[in-house]
Amino acid sequence: MSFFSKLEINRYRLGKTFSRNEKTYKGFYLVSFMEEYTLKIYEKGFEEEQAKVGYEVARTWSFAHQTPPEELREVYSKPDFDPETRHYCFKDGKMVGFLTSKVIEPTEDGRKRASLVFPSILPEHKETTDLLLERAFDFLKKKDIEIVETYVSALSGNNYDLAHKWDYKYVQDTDNLVYILNGVDIKANLKTVEIRDFDREKDLEKWLALVRKYDELSEERIENLIKELDNESGNIVAHLVIEKDEKIVGTTMIYKNELKPNTANLAFTYVTESEYLKNLAVKVKEIGKLRKIDTFFIWLYRGRLKFRKHFEELNFKYGQPSASLFEKYL
Repeated sequence: MSFFSKLEINRYRLGKTFSRNEKTYKGFYLVSFMEEYTLKIYEKGFEEEQAKVGYEVARTWSFAHQTPPEELREVYSKPDFDPETRHYCFKDGKMVGFLTSKVIEPTEDGRKRASLVFPSILPEHKETTDLLLERAFDFLKKKDIEIVETYVSALSGNNYDLAHKWDYKYVQDTDNLVYILNGVDIKANLKTVEIRDFDREKDLEKWLALVRKYDELSEERIENLIKELDNESGNIVAHLVIEKDEKIVGTTMIYKNELKPNTANLAFTYVTESEYLKNLAVKVKEIGKLRKIDTFFIWLYRGRLKFRKHFEELNFKYGQPSASLFEKYL
């Protein structure tokens, strides 16, 4: 997604088909499915199907997101990409699920680590969840991975039960809070403050100063952000600004979610007073009503966490960590 908004050495052969008649003996995997499934690691050309499955699954989440195929192709064509970190499940030649993982840098304990994202699987094939996880863990063991990390979120898949089933242990919440604006009843007199559209020529430098201050982005990332303002212009429903004494005191950007059109991100939300947040929220809901958007997500992290008090004063919903870190020892 953009900012608005990362050697078949298993105990079964590459591409092996599992059927309900499979036997188990001393470590061989027992599968008792009513249908037959085929497992494969990444092959060139899987990107379109992967994205298609991901899109369908993501639409069932509160916050829908999936990397598009063109970005997948870019990542999978890099020299350091390991195809054994991507696992796919097929039924009758059609992809029905996938799982992604990645070897990451050790922490202070020096243990070899990997990150893993729980499988995205079409609803009618949920029974393949354990099969994909078993396969991924076996591959990681062969790479001498000792600890596997995963992030679990109530917004995206809600896999807390799956984490516990597979003996993941809770570590900590992320320093990334999410608030939701939908049914919150907020009243404000918009006549007391001017809310206008972002003027690139007039506002860009003042707006970027806020981004630098609160999001703590590198200059390289700032340069990319400027380019994305143009590239993503079709997805920006509105970029709102409140100005006082020639300073931006309130701003937000309504960035639509293409996978789930009734939802949007309120990207780059900065305010100096709760009153400005209240006015922006009322304006956002007015625009949302016209554009058939009823749920807005607001993310607070790094320097943005200072704005938490303003959201709590207005009783915005959720206000919890967007995800929690879990670890599993192999």
